[in-house]
Amino acid sequence: MTTTASRRPARSVGTGIHTAARRRRLLYAVGLGIAMTLSARGAQADDSIAEAAKTSNCLAYDQNRARGLETPLSTTCDSVSPGMGGLREKMYENGWVLQGGISSSLTYDVLHPSNSVPQSYTGQRPTYGQSALAVLTYDLSRVGFSKDSQFIVAGMWNETSYLGAGVRSAFVSELSIEQEFFNHQVRINYGFQTPTNEFYGFTLGTTVASSALGPASSMFYELGVPSIKPAPTFDIRVYASDMRLYNHFAVTRSMSPQGFQADSQDNSSGLSFSVPGARALFMDEVGYRILSAPNQRAFWVRAGALYNTSDYMDYGVGRPTYGNKGFYFAVTRQFTQPDAFYSYRGIYADLKVDYADASKNPFSRDVAATIYSLGPFASRPYDMVSAGFTHQWISQRTRQFSLLATGVPMIAGSNTYSVSYAMHVMRGVYWTNSIAYTTQPVLAPSHAAALLLTTGATVVF
Repeated sequence: MTTTASRRPARSVGTGIHTAARRRRLLYAVGLGIAMTLSARGAQADDSIAEAAKTSNCLAYDQNRARGLETPLSTTCDSVSPGMGGLREKMYENGWVLQGGISSSLTYDVLHPSNSVPQSYTGQRPTYGQSALAVLTYDLSRVGFSKDSQFIVAGMWNETSYLGAGVRSAFVSELSIEQEFFNHQVRINYGFQTPTNEFYGFTLGTTVASSALGPASSMFYELGVPSIKPAPTFDIRVYASDMRLYNHFAVTRSMSPQGFQADSQDNSSGLSFSVPGARALFMDEVGYRILSAPNQRAFWVRAGALYNTSDYMDYGVGRPTYGNKGFYFAVTRQFTQPDAFYSYRGIYADLKVDYADASKNPFSRDVAATIYSLGPFASRPYDMVSAGFTHQWISQRTRQFSLLATGVPMIAGSNTYSVSYAMHVMRGVYWTNSIAYTTQPVLAPSHAAALLLTTGATVVF
């Protein structure tokens, strides 16, 4: 009789060496995560932002920061130079506020790196990305506009070693006017914008710079919501009198149905009114949001719908047909509040569920859950740590179409587990490290799991 053990092929010496190497990489990854936490826990107490607020006029500058983002840019108090040697004060006196920042990151798959095949996912080869952003605002009430009116212009430069994950381009990232009426209960924003930054709540944390990395949905990209380069957009938010219940609506020009690379080529400056094949996209979100305050914990629940009038590939009939749609639900809640001064500090949970038309989108459903802590240690009120999980379902129609068209089966779904720590190194400087394990990093063909290490830094001016 042949036993199960005897049917197993003998493991070669080479296989054993590779297995040992993978184990060493895995141990390195775990060790890095532990080191990140211990180094932050033992770091010197950080009150640099609060000190800047006492010694500069940065809180006044913040009144004119760019508005409209779900997660705002960093406070000017949290910049390398809050006063910019007197320049920021002079600009503020004349109605202007300038902010800027530089971010760099490097991602590497420590389990299955490969330089011998075309790169198909971030980290398969060492993948770096870098971006620089400058944002300038002006108080339009000085030139006859209503109170709380703001002009916003921003420029961005992006660079990446893997074009499957980004673009290499310099462009105008925003050119818009934001106005508020009826005691801030009605807010409109019109011009060139990227609506991805203004709906849903992709970024967890108090500011863009301080956010740790976590699970992300593909739905907005699949449905053509402008996410890299802006599009002409009209955006309106209407709040109830308590400023908690709201409806948020926008109409924008869709990103190219051919993807962000085609969109970037056709919209090189960021100021193109039209892109071939791209039509109107409608977005609406209803939500209820409570911001953290002393003795008040944060809570945010929202649900949204998106409808794109552009033609998208219909995998059920094998040709492009009119329209694309999706829906989402998300809830974020603060469970603890250990600090009355830093009321945002505490443990949070975030849950997101997304649905996209299964006949038009490969990623038809996903669910993402994140547990995170803002200010995880009393001495580190500006740090953030997160742990997340995402499951993505691949639509059956897409899988059937791919098999018939190419003969290569697609995956049925993918899981991603991630841990991340964003450390406030000094005023205006953040260092973020993450570990993400993805069971299927590409749609087809099936690929071995990836363990992605990412390290990155952000400097805010």
